Amino acid sequence: MKFKNLITLLFLFSASAELAIGRLFDERLSIFGINVSVVLSLIFIITSIFFIASIKKVLMSKAKKLLFFFYALILIVTPILWSIFGFNEFGFLKFINFIVITIPISVIVLECFSFHEIKNLFTILLTLVFVLCFFAITGIFETPRPDGRISILGGGPITFARWMGYGVIALYFLPIKKKYFLRFSFIILFLVYCLVSGSRGPFIILLLIFMLYFFLNFRKIFLRFSILFSIIIAVFLFSNISKDISELGRTDRVFLNVAKKGGSNQSTQTRYELVQRSLNLIKSYPFGIGAGNWQGIANRYDSTHLMAHEYPHNLIFEIMNEYGVFAGILFLLFILHVSFSAFAKMKNNTHVNSLYPFLFYLWIFLLLNAMLSGSLDDSRLLFITACSILVNSPLTLKEDE
Repeated sequence: MKFKNLITLLFLFSASAELAIGRLFDERLSIFGINVSVVLSLIFIITSIFFIASIKKVLMSKAKKLLFFFYALILIVTPILWSIFGFNEFGFLKFINFIVITIPISVIVLECFSFHEIKNLFTILLTLVFVLCFFAITGIFETPRPDGRISILGGGPITFARWMGYGVIALYFLPIKKKYFLRFSFIILFLVYCLVSGSRGPFIILLLIFMLYFFLNFRKIFLRFSILFSIIIAVFLFSNISKDISELGRTDRVFLNVAKKGGSNQSTQTRYELVQRSLNLIKSYPFGIGAGNWQGIANRYDSTHLMAHEYPHNLIFEIMNEYGVFAGILFLLFILHVSFSAFAKMKNNTHVNSLYPFLFYLWIFLLLNAMLSGSLDDSRLLFITACSILVNSPLTLKEDE
């Protein structure tokens, strides 16, 4: 039992690291001549083999069948499409990282984990948010950008903003000890740094998540939210914090459309063009073009305006373009099953020690982000959250447990 507990602990820490890093090898993580990512990857691979080998029986459901069919299709069609359209380093690394990180972790979560393991996994990820926020505050490992937006350890501002959003959701919804003042303080801190990252999408989606939460729980939380927002408004009105926040990063970029009274901006126009080219690719190549080939083939439609983006910044379009319409339909059906399941489990398990409220709101947050700026390569946490929702054992505990 002690050996299994040790393996579980090692897997949780190494898997959390892989979810955050997104690759087996990262040249940026060298300390005293030792690449930490290689050590973590070795631990992750060894412990993953242990868990996968321990799976004796798989209880299938409609959502699981859709997910496994989707995984199988990705594995089968990618080499075939590469043989037709060619492949590049970006697509190859994206494919490898998906099959060696996302797929094993999602299968292990589905078939081997229960309440405690899933809670511990997301709690470890929360500690990573604290570390990222500390780096942002101190400037350690910050990568300078000409636009002034926050970039930590080479990760972009959108990625940073998503992690801050994850921190807000985890602190509010995870069933952890009720230290309300401390939790509230860090929620405000993460919210502020999500704002100053200069990325509109994650910040606006986070606001929509709490609007949804307020709508679904109006009677129960009306007084609590009224007090919370009154405190926030008072702090902004009677202190210089709004000025201090504006000096931290690109908060002006978040409210760019409002400042222009609805006028168009470069980011909105770019996303419109990404959608147009993705739709053209679906019409011309319904069976897909292969992982990593979106940019090269999409630019053929307008050689006078070449896109600098390597993917369409929308997970559905990326899957349909690079892996085929059938893969996209499978994934859409999977999304619907997970969404309905997450909502039903949350409504039927209102216990204080339930993980379902956290998983539901995190799922919506990650899904909406994937529609605005996501790719298969950085949707690791989306798949892990979905698999956590689909776990067979109930993710609730009684008070005495």
